[in-house]
Amino acid sequence: MRKLATIAALALGSAAHAAQTVLFNESAAYECYQAALHGGGSEFDIEPCTRALEHQAMNVVDRAATHSNRGLLYARSGDYAEAMRDHDRAVNLAPEIDSILINRSNTLVRLKRFEQAMQDLEQAIGFEGEARAHAHYNRALLFYRLGDRQSARMDAEMAAEITPERPGYQRYLRMLELEQEVADSEAAEGVDLPTQESNVQDLNREPQVPRPDEP
Repeated sequence: MRKLATIAALALGSAAHAAQTVLFNESAAYECYQAALHGGGSEFDIEPCTRALEHQAMNVVDRAATHSNRGLLYARSGDYAEAMRDHDRAVNLAPEIDSILINRSNTLVRLKRFEQAMQDLEQAIGFEGEARAHAHYNRALLFYRLGDRQSARMDAEMAAEITPERPGYQRYLRMLELEQEVADSEAAEGVDLPTQESNVQDLNREPQVPRPDEP
């Protein structure tokens, strides 16, 4: 039975998405995929991934996807060193799969290795595969984090255009548009309000005290 192993995990608000692979419902690799979809990164979630990698016969793409799935789970658990080992193995096995690059970039962002994360996302976008919208969205988030609002908006527009059925992309784009509207409003020149001289008080002048003979 052919299964679409789509990793739909969210990392720091960014989208993760995986590759097509041939897995069976009763296999350890499929359990690993389900854990990546719904698990939280516990030892219980990670165990079927390790079992699949150690004991299950898989083709190169399936093995790469399983390493990527385990990398997602390790990252959720906070073990970024193990996560990066799995992501690097996945990329080495199947560097042409855009989703695997996207997943590694998520962990690189967590490690604040932004330049490398950007390189992975740019490569994933260049493949023009099924996960391209996710790559544009993740790169928009990264550009925003780095302070490049214009590039963030361009990527958000691309993600929303490629996958208009995803409301999250539309909401993020609208947020950026509203932020720009506020910035444009604040940049507008203020209105001058000339004041009549009679209303100006000379703070340096001593107050005039009436003489006793003055009414």
